[in-house]
Amino acid sequence: MLGLIAVGASSPAAAQSSPDSTDWVQVRLHHGTEVESVRLTPRRSSLSVLLPSSDSPILRLTRDETVTLGRRQGDVYARRGTANLYARSLRLAPSGGGSWTLVLPSESTRTYTGRLTLRPADSSTGLQLVNRVPLQDYVASVVAAEYGLDDRAGTRAMAVVARTYALFSTKHFDGDYDHVDGTASQVYRGKDVITTAARRAARETQGQILTYDGAPIQAVYFSSSGGHTASNEAVWTDSPSLPYLRGKEDPYDQASPKHRWTTRINRRALLQALSLHHGASVEGFLLGDRTPSGRLATIEVLFSDDTETDMEASTFRSVVNERVDGVTLKSTWFDARRDGSAYVLTGRGHGHGVGLNQWGAHAMAEQGKGYREILSFYYTGVQIQQLDEASPLPAVAQDPPSPPDDSTASRIGW
Repeated sequence: MLGLIAVGASSPAAAQSSPDSTDWVQVRLHHGTEVESVRLTPRRSSLSVLLPSSDSPILRLTRDETVTLGRRQGDVYARRGTANLYARSLRLAPSGGGSWTLVLPSESTRTYTGRLTLRPADSSTGLQLVNRVPLQDYVASVVAAEYGLDDRAGTRAMAVVARTYALFSTKHFDGDYDHVDGTASQVYRGKDVITTAARRAARETQGQILTYDGAPIQAVYFSSSGGHTASNEAVWTDSPSLPYLRGKEDPYDQASPKHRWTTRINRRALLQALSLHHGASVEGFLLGDRTPSGRLATIEVLFSDDTETDMEASTFRSVVNERVDGVTLKSTWFDARRDGSAYVLTGRGHGHGVGLNQWGAHAMAEQGKGYREILSFYYTGVQIQQLDEASPLPAVAQDPPSPPDDSTASRIGW
């Protein structure tokens, strides 16, 4: 039995993923959740616990044996029975490509492949859990989580997009990891969510990415266009105009359940949300300028002291979704009117509107279009290349600013 051991270790190594490391991706698990402890159990194989600086296991777990992982001040620990192992960070690696299950105190349970790195989080009590996952497993899991539509060509298109985004959109997180497992990156829920169709799409497009002039693109995507996609600089105003992210009329969105929508918002609740956001009493708003695609660019906010200010429509959407209970503002493409104690918003589409329209991809697939044709329609002038044919990551392929978080279940992509 392992005794009580405290182990010093060098500072945690930064994430090594880059466009030259294309076999795996590092993903922070349970991002946005204060994780203080988890239970880990290897499945179908044993698992080794290692220090970051060594490949010699300091603890081995047999199949189906559970270890508790947690935080004690500046250290993390692995606890098996009455024995505890303390270190500044730990790596956990299954043998033979096995999988392992994480269970949180909330009883949230997910199963993963690849390795797990355990570090103290920035908070005083939390854990940072980083999964070094094989790229193919990651792509298949993202496709299953992000594209819940039943077709072959659209699923394959989504696999190419997810792979491109995974490898060339890794600048948010300061080196400790490449992505998080929620909508700030791509939704990733591990092994058990992977469907046969998602696994097949990852396999059939293995190694394929989207490029423009030989360089990987910023492969953003969304749920439904409402009939017209958007150019990237019209949505993320601080980003340069990218030639492959051009807005265009989209005839394939008609079948989307989000093509047209109406929502009612309690007036008092919305004005309170806007007041909290601005730190001043808000008594109303007016619709401002629109982009060429028809989406609102600005909202004019009216304060009780007869002053006013413009806010970005994307920020307005974020405030509604985050602060008004039971309401989802699906996009910034809407009109609004007052109806007694409520505002009635009628809109189009779901998401930011830039890049791949997933409902449009599904419609194109249903019409017999191939995945290459789908990708060429939604990303202007792109090519599909193998990873070893692409140029190094250029300065132009950078992340636009993070879009507003959307925690609704129907969210797909950003």
